[in-house]
Amino acid sequence: MRKGLLHIIALLGAITCCAQQYVFTPIGTSYGLSHHCVLHILQLPDGRIAATTPYSIDLWDGHTCQSVEKDSLTSHPLTGYRGAYHAYADQQNRLWVKDYKKLWCYDTQLNQVTDCLPDTADDVFIDDKGKVYYIHQDTTNLLLDLKSMDGNTYRFYADGTVTCHQGNRSIYAVQASLDSTATTSLVITDTLRKRFYQLIDQKFCLEFDTRTQRWTEIFRAQRLHTIALTDPHTAYIVSRDGMWRIDLDSRKAEEIEQVMLADGTYVSSSRLNAIYTDRNGTVWLGSYEHGMLRGTKATSGERPSTDNQPLWGIIAGIACGILSLCGLLWIRRKRTHTDEKKEASTPNIPIDHELISRATTFVEQNLTTPNYTVERLAQDLCMDRTGLYKKLTAMLGKTPTAFIRSIRIKHAMQLIQAGKHTMTEVAEQTGFSSASYMAKCFQEDLGKNPSELRKNQTEHIVEST
Repeated sequence: MRKGLLHIIALLGAITCCAQQYVFTPIGTSYGLSHHCVLHILQLPDGRIAATTPYSIDLWDGHTCQSVEKDSLTSHPLTGYRGAYHAYADQQNRLWVKDYKKLWCYDTQLNQVTDCLPDTADDVFIDDKGKVYYIHQDTTNLLLDLKSMDGNTYRFYADGTVTCHQGNRSIYAVQASLDSTATTSLVITDTLRKRFYQLIDQKFCLEFDTRTQRWTEIFRAQRLHTIALTDPHTAYIVSRDGMWRIDLDSRKAEEIEQVMLADGTYVSSSRLNAIYTDRNGTVWLGSYEHGMLRGTKATSGERPSTDNQPLWGIIAGIACGILSLCGLLWIRRKRTHTDEKKEASTPNIPIDHELISRATTFVEQNLTTPNYTVERLAQDLCMDRTGLYKKLTAMLGKTPTAFIRSIRIKHAMQLIQAGKHTMTEVAEQTGFSSASYMAKCFQEDLGKNPSELRKNQTEHIVEST
């Protein structure tokens, strides 16, 4: 009775306090998606959603996925493009995928188009209307992005300049202040405010107002991946270290630590790498382990404002939040206790040294792959995820996730002790999503952070000398 009551309180509190937040439904391999890691999301003119995984292109029609393998051997040379991954859809429903000096083009049935680039062009762009522009790049100032609005074409260059064109006539050019010449760019269009938002060099989010012809920096962080408008007031930015909500009226940024799934569980925002809003207003997230996440709002209506709410409503909301937290903490404690009992009752079995050796080899071969998941390891071992979990837990007393992390930590310790790399470089070379996440793992597993290990190593060397 008590447990059921707490479940109800937790549910009511969550419903009340999570108003206007998104709830996401995973679309993974069980729906035909070729891989759980989704790097980029885009909508085609016919309504299908295109998702790019590390090895393929998948098209989601609302029921199932159709996929085609993507590799460097099937790409066209694109010598003028020096940027990061970018995807477009044109008026003919073709999907264009660009990566550093490489190009893929697919028709509506995911057949590769072989004659998509004329000999006179070394780069290609598609504007918001699906019009294709073949470009021969000027190496002194590369064109990074191209957009259209109200009949004008806007070109974004590596030196921070945006130029406005009407047909073949140049109207004006305005340059943003950058620390250095840029190499990557992602631009989205805000037709309501007549603005563009640009992620440039994965470090800055800049706003260009076409009415005032002015640049404004609205956000700055490391390794910015994608940006999307979710409503007339809000933009979301996904980065390597998490996700932020940007209020476009005040330009204030709020960090979003996790997103809720339809089953009530949560995904850390550091495990997301793409965000996209389709023409129906549906928000899509690309994740490292859960495939595509399709979002719906928890409730309908306008965003709540505490300015117009009666005092009792605010108090009720706070009370529900407290009750929700208490209920969820109690439920989590019960689940943890149950899990501990299950783990304690798990029978020990002889260690399969061959399996451990193979698993270790696969993890070590993928150390630089941040999204090398338990699913990938199970696939490489020709096992199902549940079977791998049971075997490793019984043999080693640790989960597959902990097993992978322990190998990453071991190699990270070796690099730290060598003293030739920064913490960021160590994290990148051992598959941690960031130096801060690596430090967290070190603290949890070893009781020390990487800086302390490096300091101890340095002191040991000095003492030995």
